[in-house]
Parts: sequence; C-alpha cells; structure tokens
Amino acid sequence: MIRPRGQRTATQGNSRKARATPAASLRPLRAVFLDVGDTVMRPSPSWEQIYAMAFAEYGIEVDVEALRVALRQAYHHGGWGMEGGFEPNEETSFQRTVQIDRLAIEGLGIGPLPDAFFRRLSELFLVTSHWHVFPEVPAALDGLRARHLIVGAVSNWVWSLPELLHSLELVSHFDFIAASARVGFEKPHPGIFRYALKQAGVRPSEVIHVGDHLDADVEGALNVGIAPVLIDRNDRFKREDVRRDVPIITALDQLLPIVDARGVADSARSA
Repeated sequence: MIRPRGQRTATQGNSRKARATPAASLRPLRAVFLDVGDTVMRPSPSWEQIYAMAFAEYGIEVDVEALRVALRQAYHHGGWGMEGGFEPNEETSFQRTVQIDRLAIEGLGIGPLPDAFFRRLSELFLVTSHWHVFPEVPAALDGLRARHLIVGAVSNWVWSLPELLHSLELVSHFDFIAASARVGFEKPHPGIFRYALKQAGVRPSEVIHVGDHLDADVEGALNVGIAPVLIDRNDRFKREDVRRDVPIITALDQLLPIVDARGVADSARSA
C-alpha cells in the first residue's frame, strides 16, 4: 500500500488550477472509482503504530510521533513519487516502498535495516486486525451497487491489495481493483485512470472518483476529465484550498446524495 497521507503542500494548494471538467460535459453516472487508504479504510491503530510493531520485533524503540512526521514527509506525494510508468510486478513495488521507508527511517537515525525487516513490515500490513474499515463503508458500497453502478478501487497500493480486500470481506463490493503496483502507473498519472476507465468500459464524463489526496485524487481525476469528490475525514483541508466545483465529504455515505443528484445512466440501471 501507499503508506501515510501527507499534509497539504503548496502543489496541492494549487490544484484549483487543474483542468476543469465542464458541468455541461458531464453525463449521468455509470461508474464510481474509489481510493482505498483513508477513503475506505485505515491502519489500526495508525500507520506509524504498525511500523512501531515491526521495530519492536527487532528490539528497536522509536518515537512514534517523530516516526509519524517522517513517514508523512516521505509519502507527501500520495504515492511512491514515480511520475512515469514502471514495471508492474510485486518485487518492483516492494523495492520502491523499501526505498522510501529507508529514507524516512534513516532520518530518525535508525538503520541500516535488512530487507527482512521490510518484508516483516509488509506482512504486518496484511493482518486483518491491523485495519479499520470505516463503519459507514459497507452500507455505502451496497448503496452504490443497488444503483447498479460499476464500482472500482483505484489506489496507489502495493501488489497485495486484492488479497487484503478479500481478507477484509470487501472484494465482492468491487467490480475491479486497480492497484498501482499491478497497473504500472500511480495516481495522479493518467495511466492508472485510463486503465480504470477501460476496465469499467465507461467514458470519463460518466464517472466520479473519490479520494483523500488533492494531487493524486482530485487533480489526477480532473486531468483525465473525471469529476472528483474529495473525502476529508480528518479536517485536513480548508474549503478555499479546493476548487469550488469539487464536493468535499467527510464520510463515504455522503457520496450517495451526490450520486443521486448527478443521476444514474439508464444503461447502468438496466444492467
């Protein structure tokens, strides 16, 4: 997965200048794309606490707050910081995550750590009890399916996302899963959104994308003509930081009135 979400950056604050999606060009919906981390679920109790568990197994004490800050700085871009495409395989995603984690950890004066530490860290992030699915999410996903919409997970995540969603009994809610490690592009690159559009068999004007990151989710969606919705569960953003035509929600069930206001395509209802 892509680890902690960073705070708003100057680049993010300029996302209002991203290419517009004119309202007149929007069609009734046929699909909804959802980010996963901090949109559908989060680590429990937190990203940094899972890291702390791995450190403890190696006999290393760590200042959890300092670790939180270091990780958010390292992952401030909402992904691995890979602007172009990359080889979509499990080892590539693992090594890129290790590279960023090493930078964050070494900044705390810890290390160098063996690859075995990072593989153990990956294992800990696959433990279902280490994840909290936001309580309104299952019903919200059921609501999207009841509206006969195609629902896709579009997330900057490591190779194991499908297996994790299966373990958490969420995979059946999705028609497809576009994990960046398996696609070869990460948000905000257009490649991952185009992959999702192809999987869904829809046009950009027939989709809403929901996510918690201004660059990766809002700007990334706008740049391919998809209407975004920003989910802000932790009051990270101010209204003036976000384009006026981009709705802000604080829980996923708040998406359903937005969907109903937009309307669902007849082809979706008859599917």
